[in-house]
Amino acid sequence: MNSTLHGSIGFWFKKNYRNVCNFLDQRLAEHNVTNSQLGVLIILWEKEGLTQKDMVQTLGIQPASMTFLLRGLEEKKLIRREQDKQDTRINRIYLTEKGLSLKEPCLAIVEEGEAIVRQGFSKEEIALFLSWMKRAENNFNK
Repeated sequence: MNSTLHGSIGFWFKKNYRNVCNFLDQRLAEHNVTNSQLGVLIILWEKEGLTQKDMVQTLGIQPASMTFLLRGLEEKKLIRREQDKQDTRINRIYLTEKGLSLKEPCLAIVEEGEAIVRQGFSKEEIALFLSWMKRAENNFNK
């Protein structure tokens, strides 16, 4: 193992993660959304009516962090919570019209960021990189 900072996989994961987060935060500011909130919106654009627990598992964040994100999105009138009809202990999360209206412009920003990240890589290299990233994530979930 290379114990130098620049020889550490974790260093490069974090550096690139920050690059992506900073890019998204800067570009999403015009829509009054953070990159963290965007993760929740993307999940809901794919499937509404999920529970907070469902979204915690998908994003891999702490329940308290999800509570904070949902509260912020509610304050911005981008989501609403509804009590589950079969189990009143559960709240389901839905997009408002305002939340739905952000899908196209925000996903365009995501695509712009993806294009930057993918510059100079072949399709095969991208596929290999994605498989490595998924494998690294699985190493933590054994």
